[in-house]
Amino acid sequence: MSNNPIFCAIDTSDINKAKELAVSIKPYVGGIKLGLEFFTSCGISGIKQIEDLGLPLFIDLKFYDIPNTVTSALKNILEINPMFTTIHCTGGRKMMTECMNLKKEMNSTTNIIGVTMLTSFDDQEINEIGFRDSVPESINKLAGIADNCGLDGLVCSPLEAKKIKSDFPQLKLIVPGIRRSLDETNDQKRTLSANEALINGADILVIGRPITESADPAKAAEELSNEIQ
Repeated sequence: MSNNPIFCAIDTSDINKAKELAVSIKPYVGGIKLGLEFFTSCGISGIKQIEDLGLPLFIDLKFYDIPNTVTSALKNILEINPMFTTIHCTGGRKMMTECMNLKKEMNSTTNIIGVTMLTSFDDQEINEIGFRDSVPESINKLAGIADNCGLDGLVCSPLEAKKIKSDFPQLKLIVPGIRRSLDETNDQKRTLSANEALINGADILVIGRPITESADPAKAAEELSNEIQ
């Protein structure tokens, strides 16, 4: 990977649109993130077509299930060897530990990244689904378990990055919810600018709609890249 920390989230069901977009922004980003919308339409073959374009991949499927099911699915992803992939920390200690054991067994170099709390969540929403603590308290608790299980890093909002990096400096921090001042926050509730996120300890910035929904995605990607130089 280049020194560019920007991974562009390409959320589309159209493989040709995804490839066209990836080619146009390739000079200005460090990698491509492919998530559920892409995967449920384009599948493994689609991932391999994007891989052929020569950018590092972040396959973001956020696995959450019983340990046996998650490790079986994860094995298929590790065989592709993306730079990053995700599992939910709320899947628990046993699930996370077995995922890391699988990585060792396969001699994989993929970074297994734990999702703590979705950046669309706020305190009211997590309390409604049964979490007693606040978002920051819940994230800190999950981060400690993930670190103890040996995960390579965490997904967190830019607002939590500073504390997590201070408490767990060895973890790579993958940070979505990046917005410029002129951007809409959409369904992201915990956002900062790219520079602010990097100052707070982010290692990778996941940026989607500010690039992909721009009238000129390549120009938007270039401006964001220049912003963090």
